[in-house]
This record gives sequence, C-alpha cells and structure tokens, in this order.
Amino acid sequence: MPRITANPNLAEAPDFTLDVYAIARDAIVAHHNITAEAAVERLKAAWTTDNDAKKLAWQQQELADREAAAQREQEEEDQHRNEEPQRNEQNETRETEKKKPKLNSFVANRPIATAIKLRPSRFALHKLEERDYIELSYFTPEGCAEAANNDHAVAEEAFAFSKVNDLVSLRPISAFKASSKVIQDDKLSWREMSIAK
Repeated sequence: MPRITANPNLAEAPDFTLDVYAIARDAIVAHHNITAEAAVERLKAAWTTDNDAKKLAWQQQELADREAAAQREQEEEDQHRNEEPQRNEQNETRETEKKKPKLNSFVANRPIATAIKLRPSRFALHKLEERDYIELSYFTPEGCAEAANNDHAVAEEAFAFSKVNDLVSLRPISAFKASSKVIQDDKLSWREMSIAK
C-alpha cells in the first residue's frame, strides 16, 4: 500500500450537494432509482467508509514508523555500545604509542658507522644516577677507552648488593669499582676538560 502523506483524521467530508458532484449524484439517482438527497447520503457514507479505512491505515503506518524508529535507535545504541570497547582500546593503544620512545628516522643510503662510540664507565654512570660528584676524567676519550677495557675484564655476571631508598638491590660490580687512573679535575688540560664537558 502506498504511503499516506496526509492525516485522514484531519480530513473533512466534502459537500456532495455542490455542482462539482452533480455527475456522481445523477448517476446514483439513475442507477438506484432514488432521490438526490439519498444519493448525497450514499456519497457521504462511501466517503466516510473510505476515510475510516484510511484512518486505520494511518494508525498502522504511524505504529510501523514508531517501531522502525525504536528499532533504529536500538541498533544505533547497540552499535555504539559495541564500538565503545574498540574506541577505548584504540585510545589505550594511542596512549601507549605516545609513551613509547621515538626512534630516530631511517636515512636511506647512509653509511654505517665503523666505530662504536665510547661510553663512560658504569661507575661514572652510577655516580651520575646518584647525583654524586664525579671527576671529569671519566668522560674524556682516555677515560672512556679505559672503561671499555675494564668492562671486559670484570665478569658481566658479577653483582654486588646495594642499598637504594631502604631497599636492597643487585648492581653490577663494575658500577662500584672506581678507576685507578682517574685524574683530578684541576690536573686536566684545557683540551681534556672541554671534551669531557
């Protein structure tokens, strides 16, 4: 059935006594052998029956529209509910990605370094972590080279107990062994001091 666009409850019966309806009236009078007033009543009854059918169809159409709207709303709610965990997971993934350290961008056709950068000794790094005073000679090229040699000499599996914030933890022994070749800051040359900084 085609969709009803106008509310039949608001429709008013036409005046069948007008000249516009004369052909319909005359046909009913001639066919049923009745008076013009009886023909008008038959036309009103036919219009009322048709309008009542349209009212019933309108109610069914309104009910179907409400059910369809409720179903759409329920589907949207279900979809929103189903998408929410996915959105939360995406947000968590984004937050995790933000917390990850950024890697340096890759440069194509760049030659690979042939030498490893020298690093200060574990002892010097440990002193820095503890924010203790540390001599600059640990950061000179000679001090870093000595640290590289000593790190190989001390077994990497050797650990010692250390106390950190009232907790006992294991640290590599090399983090506690000071260099025997350390030079005091006031005995460093200007060149060594500027490199060490």
